[in-house]
Amino acid sequence: MIIQAELRRKQSEYEGEACVVDKVIELPAQRFRQFSRALLADYDFIAENKNAIRHDDDARHCLLVLDADGTDGFLVDPQGYNYARYSAFVPNARSLLTPDVAIDRSYLSPAEPWRDESRDEMLRMTLHVDGKPDYTLVLPADEKYLDAVKAYLDIDVFADAMLRDIRFKVPYIGELICDTDCPAVEDYNDFAEALEGIWQQDGALLTYAAVLETEQPETLHRALELLQDLDNYQRIVDAYGYGQQRLQETLGLDDGAICELDGYMDFEKYGADCMENDHVIETEFGRLRRLDPPFPEQAQGQQMFQ
Repeated sequence: MIIQAELRRKQSEYEGEACVVDKVIELPAQRFRQFSRALLADYDFIAENKNAIRHDDDARHCLLVLDADGTDGFLVDPQGYNYARYSAFVPNARSLLTPDVAIDRSYLSPAEPWRDESRDEMLRMTLHVDGKPDYTLVLPADEKYLDAVKAYLDIDVFADAMLRDIRFKVPYIGELICDTDCPAVEDYNDFAEALEGIWQQDGALLTYAAVLETEQPETLHRALELLQDLDNYQRIVDAYGYGQQRLQETLGLDDGAICELDGYMDFEKYGADCMENDHVIETEFGRLRRLDPPFPEQAQGQQMFQ
């Protein structure tokens, strides 16, 4: 038999005091564990019930906080504060309740977590936990929001939830992402944060789509690596502009010199030749060049620019 108790060294007598329970509050098991490990943190269930505690000279009046899935509890006298200013662990506290004692169970179903709507939504998914309402998780999200979702679902880690109906804000990006490695919520969040980083960059999403089509990553982790290395790729809009760019790179010319050459040089023909030499790939999302290393002459499943 195991009994949770607080033992004092060389205690000569018991110095307890009479405590009157003015209200009993039940918490979900996970939240009760969090409370027991951080008694001095502020809690909504204390702030919202501290005024229910009466005061007199005959006894200390308290809240009794119970574990919904267990028998133990805590006596709490917040003294007007929002944390457990005075507290005492009470093993098997539930057995002390009489049938006429009301229990406030309103905290067993926490409010649905609120997300900062100022952030762009890169993807969303449904989290399923047996015995709980399904929750639509929107990513990217900060740690505070993710912790609130876990508390709402009463899980310790997201691995305890089943991921369903994963939808990307940009459907063609989602169709090109392979998830054979069974990524976790944290992996999807890292990816969503990186995708948010290029969301407002002109042409970046089309460049990334071309990269995915060409590189064909087998895991979400690899897709994230490619996204983080997007500067190593160039999507080419037209041969004329590419010819001007490559001539500037090769000869170190400025924009003024390029303008001087306009009309004297066939930039489009030069650009087409450069694309062939640079092993540019033709994709559904445009022509793509990899800077380092360049694409090989024969890319599996792809056609070189003609």
